[in-house]
Amino acid sequence: MAKKKKKDNFANKQKVFGVLLFLIALLLLVSLITHRTTDDSRILGEVDARISPFETQYLNQGGMVGAYLSYFTLTFMGWLAFFIPLGILLISFKLFQSEIAEKLKLNSSILFVVSLLGTMLYNIHVLASRSLSIELDSAGGYFTEKLTWLFIKIFGEIGSYIIVSGIILILLMIYTTITPLLASRIKLPNIAGSKDTFSSFSKAIASMFSLSKIKEWFSSETEDNENDDEFDEKYPALAKQKEDKSKSSKIRLKRKEEDTSPQLDFDNTPEKEDEEPEEKAHTKSTGKSLNKAEQLQMDSLTYMYPKTDLLNANPHNDEPIDHEELKFTAKMLRETLETFNVKIEGEIAYYPGPIITRYEFKPGTGVKINQIVNLADDLALALRAKRIRIIAPIPGKAAVGVEIPNRKSQMVYLRDIIESSQYANSKHILPLALGKTTSGKPFVADLTKMPHLLIAGATGSGKSVGMNIMITSFLYRLHPHQVRFIFIDPKMLELSVYKGIPHLGRPVVTKPKRAEKVLSDAVVEMENRYRKLANASVRNIADFNAKQTDVEKKIPYIVICVDELADLMMSATSSKIELLITRLAQMSRAVGIHLILATQRPSVDVITGLIKANFPARIAYQVSTKVDSRTILDGNGAEKLLGNGDMLFLETGQPEPIRIHGAYISSEETDAIVTFIRDQGIEMMTIESISQSTGEPTSAEVDFGDPLFKEACEVVIRHKQGSVSLLQRRLGIGYQRAARLIDKLEQAGIVSSFDGSKAREVLVDKTFLETLMASNGAAPKMTSSEQNQ
Repeated sequence: MAKKKKKDNFANKQKVFGVLLFLIALLLLVSLITHRTTDDSRILGEVDARISPFETQYLNQGGMVGAYLSYFTLTFMGWLAFFIPLGILLISFKLFQSEIAEKLKLNSSILFVVSLLGTMLYNIHVLASRSLSIELDSAGGYFTEKLTWLFIKIFGEIGSYIIVSGIILILLMIYTTITPLLASRIKLPNIAGSKDTFSSFSKAIASMFSLSKIKEWFSSETEDNENDDEFDEKYPALAKQKEDKSKSSKIRLKRKEEDTSPQLDFDNTPEKEDEEPEEKAHTKSTGKSLNKAEQLQMDSLTYMYPKTDLLNANPHNDEPIDHEELKFTAKMLRETLETFNVKIEGEIAYYPGPIITRYEFKPGTGVKINQIVNLADDLALALRAKRIRIIAPIPGKAAVGVEIPNRKSQMVYLRDIIESSQYANSKHILPLALGKTTSGKPFVADLTKMPHLLIAGATGSGKSVGMNIMITSFLYRLHPHQVRFIFIDPKMLELSVYKGIPHLGRPVVTKPKRAEKVLSDAVVEMENRYRKLANASVRNIADFNAKQTDVEKKIPYIVICVDELADLMMSATSSKIELLITRLAQMSRAVGIHLILATQRPSVDVITGLIKANFPARIAYQVSTKVDSRTILDGNGAEKLLGNGDMLFLETGQPEPIRIHGAYISSEETDAIVTFIRDQGIEMMTIESISQSTGEPTSAEVDFGDPLFKEACEVVIRHKQGSVSLLQRRLGIGYQRAARLIDKLEQAGIVSSFDGSKAREVLVDKTFLETLMASNGAAPKMTSSEQNQ
């Protein structure tokens, strides 16, 4: 409370100072406009004759102060002095609202410099004809005349003409580049039809001079040459993120973070407009006044993709390959195989990679493949290798491959994959930058062609990092209007870091029962999309979006990520979840809904036959047994992996998996990317059917007229269970009223549905309770029984 009061006092002082500056600027402007030369002679006469200024009558409307101000400013700056009150006005506006000053600053600076140079251009000929004598009777005043004299002295008359004219031309090109873009991209408010003409005109001016848009347009035209041309064709260069955000931007970001948690309105009467906080009113005037189509168009213009500078660079990118060591290992491999009577025809070829090196050879006539496969442990012992994987035979080759770990392995950095041509130039709709192949080449897959992905691996094998790599691949390539995420994270740790980004179709789900509802809603969304595609006479989402010219009518892709499938399959609703996942996997490909399921327990009770049959694309990280490898890949091999992101990727339609070394992204890199996207202030774009498809009323539609509703909400959250008898005891009410309160809590999504004799599960946490109290202005009153606890 003390902090809030101190903050309000500081804001009031800021406003008072802003009013004073505004009055000073107004006085200076009036003094300049009403300047009279007779006042100048009187001032000079006073100086010479030492006459008191209070005994003189001035024609300036600003009186004695105005006469003196106009004399000295016009003498020093000439008619450019009119920019001084403009600068003071910008400072006063900034004290009220920082955005207005920022929006006007760039264009005002350009006009001031052009005016100054234009005055210099006029004075060049005048001063040159006077043989560089300085007189105070030309335009621009003493300052401009001195600057012009300096240019003529250094560059001469002709040279000064060329340089000053060139600078004016460049600035005019910059200014005229801004103006058409502003006129074509920004819709002005309807001034004629407004009740307050001055207010509408101010909004129009403020919307025209948007600093963020100007910076984005400049960055897209001037910074494209800084990076690789191929990469820039896919990614527009971005302006550097501002270190200090304006006060209004912080307020909008704070409001958007708070909006991710559910909020309930317990008062039937809305707040009066004059009682709204200033920050809330400002947010409404800047963002909420736009309709949905205009907001989507505005977001598409202002959204900035993350820069690769947010990712760590590879410090070992230029390390040379030690061919002598590889040749020695190939020699040792040949000698070991010959020891076990395995003959080799020709030389052994090797293909080095960051983690392992693949050695390929052609076995001699009469050598059985199984004989080579059974020697895996013997080769590992002879070569002193951690683990060896034998591919016999290599698909498409008359050769056998032996994958041996390098003595010095290199980490695969995500930045190398994002900046590679395989990612930048790919035409994949939903690109997955998985890592590098055994030969060191970046590997990028397309989720739309899989169309779903099943991931399994032991604890610590790199599964969660791989999930973050996939999400980051989408964030670097796709706009929030193109893809929406639905994250189901029963562990409550891995995917919660993405809270607040505009790509989220709904807040992160952590409860299994809530996950069942979300998957059910996704099925309804899938059916709705099928009806849209049927009405448009198209077969898939790509054809539908190609027909649409309006951004609002295009359908975004939906990627549902489940970080731990085992937690969902072990819940009481596992049979329903299995059926929902199967339904989505079977039918959702055409309408742009894709699943990514991950589990650290690849057993048959988690990866059931129904789920496995509908997920042809699978990734296996290191597992502990051959049984687990066969469960996920239908074959051995995953138990021979090295961990730390080492994976086998079974692509759709391919008979054998591909070995890939997964890229690495740290928590700091993920936080930097999320912060970069979240700080842009774009609202989270929820999918309506995901929150409204069950036919139940939402929190905004439920009547919370019961004065005990807030207390009932507090009771069930603090006791972590909800039942009619609990409310009866704690609130001292009858059965009928307690039952009605439980029904309202269920409708609001606070407690789960009825489940026999069990108490209802609470679906929200203490954070929601704090938001609940703050939304009403005060904490709910506790009953006497609770106060005694």
